[in-house]
Amino acid sequence: MDLLEPILPAISVICTRLQRDHGLPWLIGGSCGLLMQHVDIGRRPRDLDIYIDEAAVMPVHERLKAFATDTPCFNESPIYASKLSHYAIEGTAVEVVGDFQVKALSSRYQVEVSYLAGHLARRIQLSGVEIGLMPLAHELLFNVLRERPDRYEPIAKSMMAEPEKHRPALDALLQRNAWSHEFMEHLERVLGAKV
Repeated sequence: MDLLEPILPAISVICTRLQRDHGLPWLIGGSCGLLMQHVDIGRRPRDLDIYIDEAAVMPVHERLKAFATDTPCFNESPIYASKLSHYAIEGTAVEVVGDFQVKALSSRYQVEVSYLAGHLARRIQLSGVEIGLMPLAHELLFNVLRERPDRYEPIAKSMMAEPEKHRPALDALLQRNAWSHEFMEHLERVLGAKV
């Protein structure tokens, strides 16, 4: 957790601003979420990634507006689509990713934060506050889609150390999205197991 020390004040501010309304589920993902789940990514996080659903984009922005460096806008790349906004909170760059979709390897993955927060998210206590984290199954699928072995290899290693803990989330995300045969074969090679 030492690598996360500089980011903790920003997380505290976000919790204070967003916990007031339990109708706005949000989850920490990316490098911070991985470190909080003891996945070694070999470096200090550069920023803090917060995931939300489309319906939460403007309400979350209103609650964090004092820290905003831009306003939410649609952002699209060859494989990603989302509504992005950025904030500077307690010296930390924060990226809020709304309605995140990934299309790659002939597959389509829609991140459903409300569903994840209600059913699959990992919950931890941080400075006396409960924080929701994107499940490792999400991080695995996302990083396989974007072809980042530097990320998916340590994630897969962590998941396979306790497969029964991660299997329900992986199964649910595989069922709720569209995956090509090519992707599934690649995923099985990464995990070294049938999925």
